Amino acid sequence: MDGILLVNKPKFITSNDLVQKIKKYTGEKVGHTGTLDYVAQGLMVLTFGKATRFTQFLQKLDKEYIATGKLGEITDTYDSQGKVIQENPVNISKENLKEIILSFVGEYYQFPPPYSAKKIGGKRAYQLAKKGIDPQLKPVKVSIYNIEILNIDIPYFIIKVSCSSGTYIRSLIKDIGDKTGSGAYMTELTRTKVGQFKVEDSLTLDELLNMKKEDIEKRLISIKEALYFMESLVLRNEYVRRFKHGQKIEVNIKDLDTIKVLDESENLVGLGKVENRVLKPIIVVQ
Repeated sequence: MDGILLVNKPKFITSNDLVQKIKKYTGEKVGHTGTLDYVAQGLMVLTFGKATRFTQFLQKLDKEYIATGKLGEITDTYDSQGKVIQENPVNISKENLKEIILSFVGEYYQFPPPYSAKKIGGKRAYQLAKKGIDPQLKPVKVSIYNIEILNIDIPYFIIKVSCSSGTYIRSLIKDIGDKTGSGAYMTELTRTKVGQFKVEDSLTLDELLNMKKEDIEKRLISIKEALYFMESLVLRNEYVRRFKHGQKIEVNIKDLDTIKVLDESENLVGLGKVENRVLKPIIVVQ
């Protein structure tokens, strides 16, 4: 089984537990291209077999989420699983709240939540935070492409967010709350898209665990199709062997950090890098 599978993670299970359940059920090598919080639900893109070698490229895809925030309280985890560490009065109109929410569209420097998987000196931030140690996280530049306000019923608000990979929606909700002066935390989160992949095209965990292995395999998206966002280069068959043996090949195309390399039948051979009109292999599909 080689390819990617779209799975709808349920709430109250870790991303790692979901992967382990599927790995045990299928007996295959399984990875993921980006975690979801324990309390979150929605789309996870899982890699099977040879596709696990391409994880780093799929991790960078943009994301879309639907999130609910509650004004007036701040928790230590920035979500509903944490302890309330601050309570404030909520005194804001719907119109002012809309303006504040939409002001986050664009690029901004965002602090990751202290209870996150970010690494500091080899330790996960949440491991330090659980011990009462301030992780001393640094802000990261993120891009918020669009925010659609789905509902406002103060103190609650529901938004749909399109953003760059690496954006923490928990932090966005808190930042919105901080800008209102009352604070906020995230109560619900659903990931609806990863790149062009949509949650409505995914399998639920229960569905997957009740399917035959051959039926799961039919739902796999090929590695070539999963890398839809990369440009392609077709090599003549006499050059394919050279590429697979790690040899450099002269080509007449512009420089590219990563490019899909195909044979004459348009089967994926691997990924390469083009520099000064020389193609160098990065990953070879055996």
